[in-house]
Parts: sequence; C-alpha cells; structure tokens
Amino acid sequence: MKMSSISEQRRNIFFSILNRTFGEVGKTLADPTIVFSLFVRQLGASNLLVGLLSTIRYAGWFLPQVFVGGHLQHQARRGFLYVIGESSRCLGYLILAILILTFPTSKWLLPMFFTIFALSYIGHGTGSVPRFDVIGRAVPASMRGSFFARSNLVAGVFGFGAGFVVQAILRANGSGPPVQRYAFLILLSIIFYVLAIGMFRRIREHDSPIQKGKASLQRTLRAVPALLRGDSDYRRLVITLVLTDAARRLIDPFYIIFATEVLGVPIYYAGIYLSVLVFSKILSNVLWDLFSRWLDNRRTLQLASAAALLVPGLAVLFAAFGQHGASGNGLAFAIVFVMMGIRDSGKHIGKRSVFLDIVAEEERPIRWGTLNSMLGIVSFLPVLAGTLIDGIGYTVTFALVSLVSLFGLWSSLRIRPLPSNGAVG
Repeated sequence: MKMSSISEQRRNIFFSILNRTFGEVGKTLADPTIVFSLFVRQLGASNLLVGLLSTIRYAGWFLPQVFVGGHLQHQARRGFLYVIGESSRCLGYLILAILILTFPTSKWLLPMFFTIFALSYIGHGTGSVPRFDVIGRAVPASMRGSFFARSNLVAGVFGFGAGFVVQAILRANGSGPPVQRYAFLILLSIIFYVLAIGMFRRIREHDSPIQKGKASLQRTLRAVPALLRGDSDYRRLVITLVLTDAARRLIDPFYIIFATEVLGVPIYYAGIYLSVLVFSKILSNVLWDLFSRWLDNRRTLQLASAAALLVPGLAVLFAAFGQHGASGNGLAFAIVFVMMGIRDSGKHIGKRSVFLDIVAEEERPIRWGTLNSMLGIVSFLPVLAGTLIDGIGYTVTFALVSLVSLFGLWSSLRIRPLPSNGAVG
C-alpha cells in the first residue's frame, strides 16, 4: 500500500470516529428511549403513545433504507444523501424546540411532536445507508471490528458526559413549564448533529461500483425475496437481528416509565441512567474489541445476543420482587441500563462486522437497506407492548420479551463460522 493511501485511510478513520462521536452526543442529549419517553409522558401520553414513539423512531429510520439502498447502487457518489437526510433531521428538531418554547401548554404540542419526530427520523434513516457504505469502504476489512469498537469507545466517553448534562437540565427548577427543559436538550443535540455532518464531509469518498439498469421501487421490492433465499448466511443474520431487535424495541421505552412510575425513582435519574448506559458501552467496548480480534465477529454477535436476554430478565426480577414506590430502587435499577449498554455495544460491532464479512462490496447498499427495512417491520411492536402492559402488567410483559430474546440467542448460534477476518488465535 502506498504511503498516500495509508495517510488517506487514517484521515478517513479519524473523521469517521468524530462523526460517530458527535452523533452519539446529539442522540444522548435528546435520547428517544429515555428523554423523549419522559417528555411525551409529561404531555399526558398513554402507554400506547409511549410505544408509538419507539415505533415511529425505528420504522422511520429503517423502512426507507431498502429503497435508498436500491437507488444508491446506481450512484457513484453516495455521501451527499447522508448530508441531506441529517440536515432534515436538524431542521425538524429546530422547529420542534421552537414549538416547545413557544407553546409549552398547547394541546396540539403532543400531536405536533409526533409528526415532526416521524419526519425527522425518516430523514435520519435516509442518510444511514450512504453513511454506512462510505465508512464501510473507508475501513480495511481486517480493522472493522477494532474500528467499530474504537469509535464506540470515543463516542461513549463524550456520551457519558452528555448524560450528566441531561440530569442537570431535568433537575433544574426554572420559572417556565417543566416541558421547556426538553427544548434546551433538543437545541443542544442539534449543535452536535451539525458537527457530525461537518466531520462526515471531511471523509474523502471515492467512486463506488455501480450497477447498470434503472433503479425503481418495484424492482427493488422484487429483489428482496431473492436476497434472502440466495444466501443462507445473510438470511440467518437477518433472522437473528429481527428476533433480538424485536425484543429490544418492544420494551426499551418502558424501562424508564417503569422506574419512575412504579419503582418511584425521581425523574432526573434519566440523566443518571443515560450516563450509566453510555459508561457501560465504554467499558464493554474493551471486551468487545478483544472478542472481535481474538475470536471472530460471529462470536461477538452471539455474546451480544446473550446480553440482550439479560436485560428483560433483570427487569422481571425488579417487577416481581422490587419495592414498588421506594425511591431507593433508583441506583439498583441502574443494572438494567448497564446491561443495555453492553448489549447495544456488542450488537453495534457484531451486526456491522458480520455483515461486512459475508456481503460482497457491490451488494452492500441493497443488502444493508434490505436488512434494516426488515428490522423496520418489527418497529411496530412497541405499540403492542403498551397494550400488553395495560392489560397484563409489567411482570408478564417483561417475561414475554425475555422469551423472544431467548429465541434470538438460539438463532445467533446457528450462524455458520465466518471466513478469517484478521482475528488472532
């Protein structure tokens, strides 16, 4: 490899890590699972609407990707679409913050929030495929597991600090309505999303291999069954991620609601849980990095699936045996968020690394878009979780989610050994 290529490779890795870091800080400040769940609850949202929040988030992010992936296979340069998608999210968040500050007690604020939130995440999902494609080609195959671990580590350090910012803002006693505190978190998140866009634009993108023929929605949809039938490794990866993501999305938005409303945890603990969540990602990244290099990426994904089973399993214990209404449960319940961080960190590395190991470069946009759109289908499950909680309570719902997680672990164990990816024995 020429020295100029090594220099460019290091440059791209550096700005890719910064892009991930600023994006993580922005997401932590306006975290959809914790911060926005509390926000809509303060506006009077039911369990059904809390579940709908997660549905909109993931469906808006995942479902557009199969169409974007099919379109991008006919484009030599793809990074521009990430800039457009993320810019639209920033614009949506800016409008949302202005509405919260201007009309904090309006009955229309809740439906306006859901509308703007949905449009913003469609933009975010549109930009995800080109971002992953550009960064995936910028990092050598032998460094992918380590790169994702390092980027998670750096992003986690800054995200950990952002959790304390959330705690301070939610704990502050201002003169205005309490919901206005969320507007300041949203405005701060916009700043970091803009910085993330700027870092991405510093990555040097080269022309991608393109496929001949005209991209169309009908053609893209017809290709999906063939993609799943034609590659057993890819199909097993899709099934594994569908099961584990189904369990994760079913119940994640309700952990903070359960803690504050059932266990009696103060609302500002949301910031503490965010910091705990991010800090566990930081620490676990060291282990995930070692696993990806010493074992293989398949094992990393399997261990992450095992961690995913422990999250609802621990919640079952709190629901069954916790002292409901006792604020002393606050720190103890943090263990659930510790396991969430371990789960998310391992899944982030395992999912991407296994995908890049088994899919040829020229097929990555359409297969990545297809995978994420399949995951988008299970994004409608959180609405079901809200209904289940209302009907059968938290304990049984947590137990059902644990069962789904168990099937996800079983499915991950069926993925065949992967070709060597630079791991050391």
